Parts: sequence; C-alpha cells; structure tokens
Amino acid sequence: MKQDLEFIAKTVATMTEHIKDVESRRLVIGRANDYAGIKKFPKDKEMWSDEQLDTYLNMLEKLSGTMEAKIPSELDQMSLDDKVETLVAADVVTDITPQKENNPEISGTVGDIVNKMEEAKNYRDDLKCPFCGQMVYDNRKSKKGDKSPDFVCSTNDPAICGGHSGKWRKSWWLDNSDLPEEWGIETF
Repeated sequence: MKQDLEFIAKTVATMTEHIKDVESRRLVIGRANDYAGIKKFPKDKEMWSDEQLDTYLNMLEKLSGTMEAKIPSELDQMSLDDKVETLVAADVVTDITPQKENNPEISGTVGDIVNKMEEAKNYRDDLKCPFCGQMVYDNRKSKKGDKSPDFVCSTNDPAICGGHSGKWRKSWWLDNSDLPEEWGIETF
C-alpha cells in the first residue's frame, strides 16, 4: 500500500504551522527527515509503512515543540548567560523547585538527595581499612555508576587484608551497614 503524499504534506504543514519563522520550520522538518534517514526509511515517502509514517510524525511533533522551533535562531550565537536570560524572559524556563509547605514528602526526598551529594563532595584521604590498616580510596567523586563502590581498600593482597575476598579487594558503599563507624560517615 502506498502512502498519500498529499496527506503527509498537509499533516506536516498543520503540525508546523505554529512555527512562524520559516527558517525554523524548515529546520524542524529537515531534522525530522534526517531522523527518517537515520532510521533507514525509504527515501520515497510513498513507500513508508504506516508504522514508519507514525514514527516520523511523532518525531516531527516532538521537534516542533522544542525550543528551536519557538526561539529565534539567533539563540545559537548567544553566550550561555544570554541564552538563560532570554529563556527566563520568555517564560520557557519555570521554577520546578519543590516548596516545602506544598509537599513536605518531596521536599524531604530532595533534602536527602542534596545531603547525599554534599557528603559525596567531601573527599576523604584519611580513611584506613579496619582489616589491614592500609589507606582506603574514596571513589565517590570518580564513580562510573551506582554499582561501583564508594570506598575501596588500597591493599590488593588477600594475605595482608583480611577483608579481601581472594578475588576482590574489600569495598564499601554509602548505603552498606558494614561501613566502619570510625570513619564518621553518615549512611543513607
């Protein structure tokens, strides 16, 4: 089944009619077309499946709602401070900070996250392994992911460190119950 090109053209025009700047409209449509190319849709839109057409129109809808469609193209040449000032003045950016009096549960959660982040900023180089007395690396600032340990014993020899598993060095995470109390680090 072939797609109706006239229908596609009318739909694209209707979806982008709110974009008054012609260059911005071309940019949005061009990016949607680029997306179709990346997804390896046929070059001839008549050959698209209904699913491909739906995917294309969904992407066009997302792109037509972006700041690039609503903000003048001069934004790309502005400094970061000027961009923020323009976006705030245009009411594109709104304050999403939870208010304590409005929702104490959210405020408490945000507070917990902020406390955890503050604790992670406090790098410690005075930590000692309770099993071997050697230095413990504080990895909180350099972690690659949540599964990486927050602290690791510097000793890589199981004969020296009793916490060594034989394969892995002794490690601790902030939310572990076995975090040594003498380190004075608040657990979460």
